[in-house]
Amino acid sequence: MSRFKVIDLLENVVSGEWGQEPTGSNDVKVIRTTNFSNDGRLDLNKEIVFRNIEQQKAIEKKLNYGDIIIEKSGGSPEQPVGRVVYFDIKNDIYLCNNFTSILRPDSNKVINKYLFYYLFYKYKTKAVLKYQNKTTGIINLKLDNYLKSLSIDLPSKETQLKIVSILDKTQELIDKRKTQIEALDQLTQSVFLEMFGDPVKNNKNWVMQKLSETGELKRGISKYRPRNAPELLNGPYPLIQTGDVANSGIFIKKYNQTYSELGLKQSKMWPKGTLCITIAANIAQTGILTFDACFPDSVVAYIPKNYMSNIYVHFWFTFLQRIIEANAPESAQKNINLKILSELEIPVPPVELQNKFVEIVEKIESQKDLLQKSLEELENNFNSLMQRAFKGELFND
Repeated sequence: MSRFKVIDLLENVVSGEWGQEPTGSNDVKVIRTTNFSNDGRLDLNKEIVFRNIEQQKAIEKKLNYGDIIIEKSGGSPEQPVGRVVYFDIKNDIYLCNNFTSILRPDSNKVINKYLFYYLFYKYKTKAVLKYQNKTTGIINLKLDNYLKSLSIDLPSKETQLKIVSILDKTQELIDKRKTQIEALDQLTQSVFLEMFGDPVKNNKNWVMQKLSETGELKRGISKYRPRNAPELLNGPYPLIQTGDVANSGIFIKKYNQTYSELGLKQSKMWPKGTLCITIAANIAQTGILTFDACFPDSVVAYIPKNYMSNIYVHFWFTFLQRIIEANAPESAQKNINLKILSELEIPVPPVELQNKFVEIVEKIESQKDLLQKSLEELENNFNSLMQRAFKGELFND
């Protein structure tokens, strides 16, 4: 097994290109970091932009099958810059934008996808962090330093192909598990429509009431400024924020921040079972607390009357979310207010029917929990396989 610097395994490093506004002539498809998924693959379901790029430049900079695209500008405190995706498209012309670069492996020296998996592994293990710098609010990757500093132990091509095959197959299992979870989500949506009809059209002619008439609506409380003052945080009291709600699914089961005694004093603890509704940043996203928690005034609490179910209201919001967001006033960030929420009209089916829906949802959620645990095990196994592969522990070479 020989050791190489990553830069020495590359045939070329090609900077991305943004070009000009499209004109209908010499327009080409350009991949942006928006099209990066966090599992190392391209997401072409997100909009691919067309840009006007000089023909010769487009030929020189077009992506080839087996190229690796690396993000060199962007990122965030939670998501470092330096993500990589593998380009596996044939018979089509794509470029990548100026926030990215193409890494073209030298296939005489290394299997392209093996090098991709190595860079993906290094990103997952935060090797990029010491090669970041920040200018004008954007986090940049010192790409040249990164590629010249990273060393890789290179087994035979036969072993590289074996490792790629194992990692590919493990990723396929992860994909299948995710598809099963998505299918259960779609089943729940279908059950809702079958039982209650289209909630926007109310084609089952349920009685309509204002949301504020069906339960208590109150904004969360965060009196102190700045809201992230250190003395308010890192105590024993769960603090839910808009991102926690947006990423929760039906039930909010985890949190990323806590309040201290002082934080609790300037806020309010809401009981388990409260439906949280976001009114800023992530508009009209909802989730139900599975524990007592505080939240700021960018989240609204809904506590239903005895003829309403939180789970029914949660799913009603999933159908209305796009409509509400489209009508939200724009300021520095999109937001809605308590008045808009209060005056929304909601169909009110019989509580017995709502409760029947809740029973079905709970059964589906229990199946989802099992699949989610299986998914986590598969993802942990995938990470373990990468670690063993790049430490030379997977095969003797």
